[in-house]
Amino acid sequence: MEYFFQHKDINLFYRKIGVGKRVVIAFHGFTKNSKDYLLFENFCKEKYTIYAIDLFYHGKTTFNSKDWRSFTKLQLKNIFEKFLLKIKAERFEVIGYSMGGRLALFLMEQFSSRIDHIYLLAPDGLKINFWNWLVTSTKAGKGIYGLTISNPGIVYGISNTGKKLNLLPAAINKFLNINFKTKGMRLRVYRVWQLYRFITFKQHELKKIILNNNLKMDLVIGHKDPVVAPKMVKDFAKYVGPNVSLHTIKAGHDLFRPHVIEYLKKNIF
Repeated sequence: MEYFFQHKDINLFYRKIGVGKRVVIAFHGFTKNSKDYLLFENFCKEKYTIYAIDLFYHGKTTFNSKDWRSFTKLQLKNIFEKFLLKIKAERFEVIGYSMGGRLALFLMEQFSSRIDHIYLLAPDGLKINFWNWLVTSTKAGKGIYGLTISNPGIVYGISNTGKKLNLLPAAINKFLNINFKTKGMRLRVYRVWQLYRFITFKQHELKKIILNNNLKMDLVIGHKDPVVAPKMVKDFAKYVGPNVSLHTIKAGHDLFRPHVIEYLKKNIF
């Protein structure tokens, strides 16, 4: 079933999947949308009710971007407080893939006492992204990216030079190849990064939230993920301890492939 939740000038589109007692708020990845979670329906529909949301600049969700250029944590919390009230969710679980992982971590941070479980799939947000910070928080970064939107060769040149000099990781080129194919995609990267520039976390604070609330987390990463560094994810799991169950799967960044969904079905959900 498909719905819209309205908050001020925001029309937040979401899908309600399943009829189970356990409520799950689900966030998709960059360039994706809530349709991804329809893949969970066959094995989750009796146990869970999934509310899969189209994030900003994605899917059917619309809003006045001039009024919401960069969310503060208070603004974003207010939106989700109203949404949770709308769906009558007192306690819930959260799942986030890639970009959606940052939103999942945000809900964990803001509503930790109401969350029973968190599932992170190749998540953004576990560590502050240097490039994200450079582009959204410095004049030089904004200027370079402004040129990059129309002339992507600039950033490819910087990336290739940095790679040859061992100053930049090879994953940077892979990220560019995935997300910089068109002018529209380059512009959306900037807008999304700008929108969530204040939604960041420190690992010691995340650990404290998890342990203080005895939260259980399933953390899934592809063994050859070119976007989210597998080592960083593994280090985070080790740092937090037994509350985090780490799952390393033979995959890249796309964790909505059939063999991964089958793994999630058998081992997590």
